[in-house]
Amino acid sequence: MFSPYRRQLLARLLLRPDEQFHVRELARMTGISAGSLHRELKAMSESGLLLREKIGQQVFYRADTQCTIYAELAAIFRKTLGLAYLLRNALSGIAGKIQLAFVFGSMASGRQNPGSDIDVCVLGDVSLLEVVKALSTVQETLGREINPVVMTTRKFADQSAKQDRFVTRVASEPKVFVNGNEHDFAKLVEDRTTG
Repeated sequence: MFSPYRRQLLARLLLRPDEQFHVRELARMTGISAGSLHRELKAMSESGLLLREKIGQQVFYRADTQCTIYAELAAIFRKTLGLAYLLRNALSGIAGKIQLAFVFGSMASGRQNPGSDIDVCVLGDVSLLEVVKALSTVQETLGREINPVVMTTRKFADQSAKQDRFVTRVASEPKVFVNGNEHDFAKLVEDRTTG
């Protein structure tokens, strides 16, 4: 649907809609050459996906949240090519120890603001230190603090069966799955509450 360059740009711009970026800043974040960036940004601003603003001699770009397809496109990127993709890649080195991983909170529900952090729940036989190390580079890329919650699947399921306030809230909120899916999550919670 989109070229690799366009996917990288849209993932960054749509996930941070309240921020504007200079071409050099986007080049540093994506590794895309300035020439290619200029072409992509021009095409996307002409199509109405991005807003272009000139301040002095510098040109800045940001997502056009008034675009008729902005909400749907941002949701697609949050769920596929954007946040989940970056987090999945960051956690790939420890993926064998993870049964489920998902984003919850404001980033998963689309209620984020420029200061929002990214809440990530990681369930498996992995330590908090391993998860923090794995996520450190993506935290820099996204320019947002990542707050991981790490526990075993057994502990999460036990807490769910005990109606733990945090686990109950997380279970009822929207989630963007990084590892596993909604079915896996429902099965985990159901197995403990019925067993």
